[in-house]
Formats: sequence, C-alpha cells, structure tokens
Amino acid sequence: MHLRKSSDEARKLLLSIPHKTCARAISENWEVGQDGRVQAQSVLWLFCWAKTGMNSEHARQVAIRVFDEILPIGFAKFDAAVDHQYARKSRYVAHCIEHELENILSRIA
Repeated sequence: MHLRKSSDEARKLLLSIPHKTCARAISENWEVGQDGRVQAQSVLWLFCWAKTGMNSEHARQVAIRVFDEILPIGFAKFDAAVDHQYARKSRYVAHCIEHELENILSRIA
C-alpha cells in the first residue's frame, strides 16, 4: 500500500495524533520504504489507533482522519474488511504479511 502524501507529511500527520504513547511508538511502528510503500504492520498499527485511540476518543478521531488522509483506502472501508483482532495480533509480527493483507483487501475491491 502506497502513501497518498510524502513520507514526511505522513509522519507529521501521525505526530498530530494527540496521545504521547502514539507519538513515542511512531519510530518503532511506522515503516515506509523509499518508494512510499507502507509496511502492512504499520497500516495495521495505525488502524488499531483509529479503532481505539487507547481510550482517548479525541486520539481515535484524529487517527481516523490521518488514516483517511495518508492511505489510499479509507478507514471505514478498511474497517469493514479487516478484523480488529487480526490487526491487533498481526501488527507486530516479524514476518512479511504484505500478501496476506493484500488478499484481505482484495475482497472489497
């Protein structure tokens, strides 16, 4: 999945999510290749923030807005296709899950 914004713009938007835990976790959990391709785990990590906001409704709403601005699929569509429990389990796995996520998302295309 490729960013709709530059990597720098996306990072700034991620930093706008009003939660210290989120801000501290960006460097570990947000990975974008030179070509603007976002790692599947990173997409799932942001999705989880947009789902829960870690008990902050404001953080959740901002995370949804950021998701919609930087990714080519909107949060609502992504949410309809991707199970939250799957995202929670898969956002930190060490192996490649790009094709797995692509297969899940292909069902809505």
